[in-house]
Amino acid sequence: MDDYKTLEALIDEVEVMDKKELVKSSEIIHFDKNVATSEFVKSSFEAVLTLHEQVVDAKEQTLTQLKDENIFLKESLRSIQDIYTEDRETIEILTKQIKSLQDELEFTKRKYKLMWNKAVENYKK
Repeated sequence: MDDYKTLEALIDEVEVMDKKELVKSSEIIHFDKNVATSEFVKSSFEAVLTLHEQVVDAKEQTLTQLKDENIFLKESLRSIQDIYTEDRETIEILTKQIKSLQDELEFTKRKYKLMWNKAVENYKK
């Protein structure tokens, strides 16, 4: 709000300047009303303020989009971490099963080896 009050004060000054003559270095310079009238200055300031508001709105929209994207990425990362954890648990279970099956296979090999050795010995007798 202070910016608008300052802006209004500047506009009032320009309006007063439109009506006066400027004095500089002891010579009189007439203010050219066609160059910077109060309406021109007023419309210029309004245009600048409008552009400023548009920039601020665009900035807020960009921040909102970035926050939404950040939330999406965090949720995606959590989901991937959950899947990774489940996969690790599955790998551990499968590794245990493979180890168990390998132990069973070794036991079966020894059993058949003993059986064949016994069968060969019985055949030789």
